[in-house]
Amino acid sequence: MKNILFVITACFTLTLVSCRKEPFTVFPDYDKNWLAMEDNPNDATIHANFQFYKETGIPVFVNDTIGSQKRVDVFGKTYTYYEVLSLSYSLGGIQSGPPPVVQSFTYCNKTDVPNALTFLRTEIIPIITGKIHVPSILLVENMNTNAFGSYAYKGFNTVVVAQVSKIPAMSAATKADYKAAILRSMLTNSVLDNKYASILDKFYAVSRKYVTGRDAYGLNSFYLTSTYIVGLPAPFTFQALGFLGPDTRITSSSPISTWLDVSMYIEAAMVNTDDQFKQKYAAYPNILTKYGYIRQILNDLGIK
Repeated sequence: MKNILFVITACFTLTLVSCRKEPFTVFPDYDKNWLAMEDNPNDATIHANFQFYKETGIPVFVNDTIGSQKRVDVFGKTYTYYEVLSLSYSLGGIQSGPPPVVQSFTYCNKTDVPNALTFLRTEIIPIITGKIHVPSILLVENMNTNAFGSYAYKGFNTVVVAQVSKIPAMSAATKADYKAAILRSMLTNSVLDNKYASILDKFYAVSRKYVTGRDAYGLNSFYLTSTYIVGLPAPFTFQALGFLGPDTRITSSSPISTWLDVSMYIEAAMVNTDDQFKQKYAAYPNILTKYGYIRQILNDLGIK
């Protein structure tokens, strides 16, 4: 009797399965390269961005949603997929401390795009051409981040460049800071490449060798005492350890992550000439030593 029930149940199950619709498993053009720009001569902004793309190989967008596509799910149901630039990114791999994020941003006016493209052409592209890969650029107006200010931010597949309406009125000093922030965003991944691991280990060791019982990274100012700092004369400061300043997110701590330390040095190297940097930090030999390592990597990348 049990065997008969089993056979009936099995046949009923097979009948249900046979009536079920076969899942849709064909995905045409789902591997589209969304960063490959297409021209639109009827839209002055898109056309200007496309010309920039043709010249430099870098796509420029004014909206983080860069495309859409009709798709079919595994059950044959049609839906619209939207490709959105990813602004979330953990530089240098494993995340520690509060993650760097874009907390908010606003889209820029299209009328401000020509000035932004001119700035990129004259101030940024000559420095990175043939040396650094930039997946894309997103031009925005206002931007707030918790780690990298309000000028530029490196996302997963884009570099966000903000404050574009203010470029024409920027003073020379502000424009230098602005340029340095953009270059920092574009250069950090290349500087942190594994090919420079041995140089970076020396860079990190400069600060670490003076701290006992804990790591120099993420060191609270409470521990800047002779109990934990060895081999340095007082006063004990983050600068004396070789840090340019405290963590940009937690001001009572040294940089929590090694990548943030590197990022701060890149930006400082980009805003100062070699002589200016050495004069500015002449009282801090450990900063000058770490700068030498970063300069060595930048030189190898062809960034003068």
